Amino acid sequence: MTATDPGAPRRPDGHPSPPRDGIVLGSCPLDCPDGCSWLVTVSDGRAVRLRGNPDHPFTRGGLCRKVNPWLTMAADPSRILEPMRRVAPKGPGLPVAEAFEPITWDEALGELATRFTDIIDRSGPAAIWPFAGTGNVGFIQGGAGPAGARLWNHLGVSGHQISICSVSGHVGMSYTTGSAAGMDPEDVAGAGTIVIWGSNTLVTNRHLWPFIEGARADGAPLIVIDPVRTRTADRADIHIQPRVGTDGALALGLARAMIDAGVVDTSFIAARTTGYGEFDAALRPWTPERTAEVCGVNPAVVSSLARTLAGRGPLAIKLGQGMQRHAGGGQTARIVSCLPALTGDYGRRGGGLVYSTADRYRFDLEAAGGGGVEGRPRHLAMTNLVANLTTLDDPPVEALLVHGANPVVSNPDTDGVRAALSRPDLFTAVIEVFPTETVDYADLVLPSTLQHEQYEINDSFSHLYVSLNRPAVDPPGQCLPHTEIFRRLATAMAIDEPSLQASDLELAAALLDTEEYRSAGITVEALEERGWARLPSSPAPWLPFADGFPTPSGRFEFASDRAEREGHGRVPTYRPPTESGRVTAGGPGGAERTVYDLVAAASDHHVNSVFAGTEVVRSRTGAPPLRINPGDAEREGLADGDAVDVANDRGRFRAVVRLDDGVGPRTVATDKGWWGMGVNATVREVDSDMGRGAVFHDNRVWLEPASGR
Repeated sequence: MTATDPGAPRRPDGHPSPPRDGIVLGSCPLDCPDGCSWLVTVSDGRAVRLRGNPDHPFTRGGLCRKVNPWLTMAADPSRILEPMRRVAPKGPGLPVAEAFEPITWDEALGELATRFTDIIDRSGPAAIWPFAGTGNVGFIQGGAGPAGARLWNHLGVSGHQISICSVSGHVGMSYTTGSAAGMDPEDVAGAGTIVIWGSNTLVTNRHLWPFIEGARADGAPLIVIDPVRTRTADRADIHIQPRVGTDGALALGLARAMIDAGVVDTSFIAARTTGYGEFDAALRPWTPERTAEVCGVNPAVVSSLARTLAGRGPLAIKLGQGMQRHAGGGQTARIVSCLPALTGDYGRRGGGLVYSTADRYRFDLEAAGGGGVEGRPRHLAMTNLVANLTTLDDPPVEALLVHGANPVVSNPDTDGVRAALSRPDLFTAVIEVFPTETVDYADLVLPSTLQHEQYEINDSFSHLYVSLNRPAVDPPGQCLPHTEIFRRLATAMAIDEPSLQASDLELAAALLDTEEYRSAGITVEALEERGWARLPSSPAPWLPFADGFPTPSGRFEFASDRAEREGHGRVPTYRPPTESGRVTAGGPGGAERTVYDLVAAASDHHVNSVFAGTEVVRSRTGAPPLRINPGDAEREGLADGDAVDVANDRGRFRAVVRLDDGVGPRTVATDKGWWGMGVNATVREVDSDMGRGAVFHDNRVWLEPASGR
């Protein structure tokens, strides 16, 4: 492996120059649970091979089909290699070469500095909104950490909440377990029964699969709960298909059936939980019959599944992010988290709930970011982009700086996003790698590095190892890391504050400068040598709740005073989805139509919209699919391969019919993240029940023959 030579020449951003030859340790930055450790082989200054790190306990030498062509995708001919200024009206239709003119970095940052300074002088810093996404989930260049944070805290601009992914589930579980890190995911290998709930694990969390298979080899049954028969569901021993958005009702019904069958762990409940009596009373209406009616399953399935969950312990539940993206998403996660408490499996090795290990990464974000965000004048949720750009005043948002995000593709209400970004008085700068649909609305485009060209520290939300990524090669063209862009912007704004010029190595050191990391010997130097380290907060074997729960009572809370104070009820309750799961007839102009629940889940070819427009991905994916039950297709007069418009009163998108008997009746499924598709044109920009999360899977649509557009 190639370690840092203290005497090596340094690039303008402060990094040592990458080696001409060798193997460089790094890690994948994408918004995926696995947080893979990787190795980049460099020959004559070029990255020639990328592979998973065989020494990493979770990566185990393999990457995924989405990441394997990384180096090819990085060299895509569409890559943006120089700063650009808009010379044509905003909007789609023109190639980049006609819509923009190339400019120098000094010109680009000079214009950005002038715009920001004028806005601050005229309207105050709150009129500037740095809009960070999860295109990179790292803690130096990505939206999770200090990329720009020191500058933004110094200026006092509007704060930014990344609310697009898993926030509702995190809030819901905070009321019961106090943490979404309910077990060591590697300990799934010791589970007696495994439930994968709302997760296509083989596609979205594939490095967890070997641990699942280890448990199955020892006799553990695998139950998958998902409205669509995914690749993962195909491999299950039992597949349950509830109506979209009714998972919370199913969990309540299972809880009651477990109690009625006398298969709960009364000793654990008495010693380690609080509020059980209230929870039990609230479950009384949730008979198998009522549960079945709401969820669209057989009552006998509810009773049988309840006995299975408690029959062979410990019980491990893998909970996916997709199942909490509806109006009652937070309550759903809260309810599901109660099931391992009923079986007494929290604190038992191999038992508990796997949602996210992110809160185990106790970096010093305040030090790395130059202070906390409490002093910001307001905090804007990214999933409220349309409302924030069109209704805010005192002051309105006048400048948007987008990095690591592609809101035209990824945000709810695509048409509303396009209209909001078209505001003539809104100045938008975008830091990007490729000409995304968001670039269509940029005034300035600033070219960014990719992970193998930059310095980064990464976490995971499916394992317990911190990883460091060193730049393996110099960036192409004029591409710069995000941190270097913000350092240069501070200089262009004539801000004389030394902390805003901190190097990436200094930012990394600040992140790790805690007693916890220091005492474990986890330093920048140690990570540069090995590439990764087990978190000191979670030494193996790690049983997070063996000595209590991080809740106000120190117990698992079936009833929560805090949840009641915050308007979510003392005990978990089922909140029906606003649209999905309630299939009725209706259409434009009062015409009677069949409507469908739309599920837009993760693609097998790209993570969200990252790399989705590259040649290699487009060659694999073809046209966007709409998977539909053959019976529904026959009623609609559709055949496999037909083009179809998927629509509701908010918007529409075009897809190609794919017959799939694994999709339940009155449900249709597609993939998120496609460029040029606009699936989120049909999605409302409204908040879920908790955390201001999005409602991507709370969405009804109808089908129309493809129009001539």
